[in-house]
Amino acid sequence: MKPFSHLLPETILQAVQQQGLQPTGVFYPLNSYENRVYEIQLEDHDPIVAKFYRPGRWSAETIDEEHRFTRALAEAEIPVVEPLQLSFSIEGFPSLAKIEDIFYSFYPKFRGRQHADLSFEELGWLGRSLGRLHNVGENFKTKHRMQLSPETYGHKNVEFILTQPFLPKDLAGSIAACLKQAIQLVEIYFPKNIPSIPLHGDCHHGNILWGKEGPVLLDFDDMVIAPPIQDIWMLFFGTKEEQREQQDAFFKGYETFREFDYDTLRLAEPLRTLRLIHHSAWIGRRYEEEIFQRAFPYYREHRYWEEFLQTMKEQIALLQELGY
Repeated sequence: MKPFSHLLPETILQAVQQQGLQPTGVFYPLNSYENRVYEIQLEDHDPIVAKFYRPGRWSAETIDEEHRFTRALAEAEIPVVEPLQLSFSIEGFPSLAKIEDIFYSFYPKFRGRQHADLSFEELGWLGRSLGRLHNVGENFKTKHRMQLSPETYGHKNVEFILTQPFLPKDLAGSIAACLKQAIQLVEIYFPKNIPSIPLHGDCHHGNILWGKEGPVLLDFDDMVIAPPIQDIWMLFFGTKEEQREQQDAFFKGYETFREFDYDTLRLAEPLRTLRLIHHSAWIGRRYEEEIFQRAFPYYREHRYWEEFLQTMKEQIALLQELGY
């Protein structure tokens, strides 16, 4: 059975009614592949956003750590979209409930805009927010969240990719060799004692909304334990010179609240390499679902794997250029 095959419209509305709310019957799906997320209109209240978590992915304890982290950030007056307290929740987990075999949570509807072309002033603003976020993360205790490492994001995903039938036979050997080399190079930059903290984990411009009072972070579903650079490296674009200027503006804001270890900037390409591998395996693990087939129609075609192989070769070259 596909993971959300029994999440029917009546099930979604029933979850809302379980919490003592009265839906109008009107709801809209929002962009999400991993979970199912809906904006739901209510009779006597502002709309809410309902998030139904992929069955079998996270435990209640793991999701609760995401929720507790966002609450800790909100208490520190860091702008985030935090889950609502539910009237009828799982015991010990005040913002998490379950219907059928699916965990769900509710969020307030936040209206803001996404944009990646930030001014230097906005980059400084974002830097201040992330510096404060990382200060909270450094003191936040977690037992159930994943550690981002070459093992969790690299080796395990490579093992999956290389054992799947969708990998073209004529490219399998070359892809295996490139992935092995890429991981070996990445491992050089990840000593076991590298300082890591709980953080957002998927901090790109699509997970940042801008309102009148600045940036607001949302969707902590991929909260992970990692070096702080993991929340930073995806924010910069353009030529090397343009990225340096963006970084200067960002870190000027960041260091208003937290010192940054500039040596960890060299982790950007290793982290990008791990993300590319993780993303490819993620699609493969979900590809029986129609939503993934529509979003990534070429995944099982030869040309996808030709491009993936070329991307890995380019990443290897970049990692080799870094030196150690």
